[in-house]
Amino acid sequence: MICSERKMDKTIRDIYQKLMRDMIGEDEISREMKEEILSILNGKEEESECEQCKDQVFRAASAAEEAGFVKGFKYAFRLFLEAWNVDS
Repeated sequence: MICSERKMDKTIRDIYQKLMRDMIGEDEISREMKEEILSILNGKEEESECEQCKDQVFRAASAAEEAGFVKGFKYAFRLFLEAWNVDS
């Protein structure tokens, strides 16, 4: 069960990565997230402190976005199965 779940997670992550590669420009959600992160980072007192952590914060946000996609995909699939009265 755990092995098949990991395989499913990898497949969903592959779908996410393909969608991100195929996307041209930023969507509204990504743009809003970027603006929010920059507004938080711009509140730092020292500019050098902001620049040092900017890449790490954006990597963390990207990982969180991907994890949210995976969780949402799984939830949507479970709802689909439930709608069709199929046990998951």
